[in-house]
Amino acid sequence: MPKTSRTPLPPTDELNLFVQLTRLFTNKTALDTQVILNELLGHEEKLMLAKRFAIIAMLWKKQTLYSIAKKLHVSSSTVARIHTRYHLGTYDHILDSFEKPTPIIIEILETIDGILHLGGILPHYGQTHRSEAYHKAQAAKNRRR
Repeated sequence: MPKTSRTPLPPTDELNLFVQLTRLFTNKTALDTQVILNELLGHEEKLMLAKRFAIIAMLWKKQTLYSIAKKLHVSSSTVARIHTRYHLGTYDHILDSFEKPTPIIIEILETIDGILHLGGILPHYGQTHRSEAYHKAQAAKNRRR
């Protein structure tokens, strides 16, 4: 967990800061948002947020906790903690965006899907042992031998 001041802000001041931070991202292009995030966050902080988002998306795609931890190089306890919060409804706003996909969300999910398939966690589509394409490819391979 990141270090914060020992003396917390009053709740109203904290809320005002979060509101102002939210306004910073309103009506910005993807490039502007990326520049702002680069100015505000260090590499580790950006990576932590990206991995947390990927864990949520992979849970939504019904991946196992072990495969998520292995692929994203995070601890199983981190995935388990997010998994618990996922089932408590903590990430409902994020999940709503997956249910009503926009072109940006589709691109994000395709990127995560590519990570899963290219990383070897899942076979490419049509390459499972039960698929017709897999059987045809295996038959062709056997004929060549």
